[in-house]
Amino acid sequence: MDLDIVRANLRNHWNDLDWWRDIAMPFAVRATLVQPYFRYVHGNNGIDVFEEDWDNLLILDACRYDMFAAHNTLKGDLQQRVSKGSNTAEFLQRNFGGKTFDDTVYVTANPQVDVRLDEPFYETVSVWRDHWDEDFNTVRPEAMAEAILDTQERFPNKRIIAHFVQPHYPFIGEFGRALVDDQAGIELSKRQATGETAESDHYNIWDLLQRGVVSEADVWKGYTENLRLALERVETLLDDLFGRTVVTSDHGNLVGERPTPCPVPFRMYGHPPSVYADALVTVPWLVVESETRPDIVEGVAAGEREGETANEDDAEDQLRALGYL
Repeated sequence: MDLDIVRANLRNHWNDLDWWRDIAMPFAVRATLVQPYFRYVHGNNGIDVFEEDWDNLLILDACRYDMFAAHNTLKGDLQQRVSKGSNTAEFLQRNFGGKTFDDTVYVTANPQVDVRLDEPFYETVSVWRDHWDEDFNTVRPEAMAEAILDTQERFPNKRIIAHFVQPHYPFIGEFGRALVDDQAGIELSKRQATGETAESDHYNIWDLLQRGVVSEADVWKGYTENLRLALERVETLLDDLFGRTVVTSDHGNLVGERPTPCPVPFRMYGHPPSVYADALVTVPWLVVESETRPDIVEGVAAGEREGETANEDDAEDQLRALGYL
C-alpha cells in the first residue's frame, strides 16, 4: 500500500461523503476481509513468465481472459494462465523483483515498471518518457508498436517484453472519449516515476462507475474498444516480429463482480492488489509460432552497440590527450 497516495486521498476528500461511501468503505472491506482471505486462505498459484517459452512477450495491461477470448482477432493458439499478481505492481515484483535478466529488454508504456523494479533487465526502454499523450495521460498503442520494432532492430539477440497500457483506462477510442468529459489516465504512475506528487487529475473509470456517473454496460463498451485498438496494432506488429511471440496480460479487472472464490458478498471494481479472484488473475496466453527463432544472448552480443562503445573510447582518448584524464 502506498501511504503517500492514501494520505493524499484523505486530504482531498475528507469532507466528501460520497467518497467515503463509494471509495473509502469498499477499500476498508477489501483490506480487512477480502485481501486476508486471498493471502492466507486461498493463495495464488500463478506462473513465472520466465519459465515459459517465448522470444517476445506482449503484455496488454488489465486484459481479462474472457474479454480477450470474445474479441480476439489474432491468429495463434489461445490458452490461459494464472498471473502472479492482481495488479501491475504485484505482477512485476513477483515475476522480476530481486532477479537479473541479462538476455531481456523491457519496452514499457507503463511507468510502474520504472517505479517498482530496480533495473533487472539488460535495458529498459521507457516509452512513456518520450511518447506521452498529454490529452489522455497515457501512451497510445501505435507509439508502443514503433518502439518495439526499433528495440528489435537495436537488440536482435535479446528477448523482448513489451508492456502496452491498453485495454487499461483511460478509454482512448471514439466511444470512450465521448463517455465522460474528464477521466484519469495513468498520470499517477508517471508522477510516481518522476518523483512528483502522486495524484490523479480526475476520477478513474472505476470510481466513476461506483459513483453512478457511467453505467456498467458503457464501461464494458469502452474497455473492449480499448482492447480492439490495441489488438489492431499488435496484429500489424506480429508480421514484423522475429521468433515465438506470446500475447498475454499482467492481470484482469473486476467489473462489479464478487471476488470469487472469496465468500464475502461484496462487489468489487478494478484491480486491487492481493485479490486473486478468478476474473483478476486468469489471463490470456496466445502463442504465435515462427519458422525461425533468434539466438538469444546474455550481456552484450557480437556487434551490439559497437558504435557507442567506439565513440566513448574516442572521447576518452581525446580527453586524455588534452590532460583531463
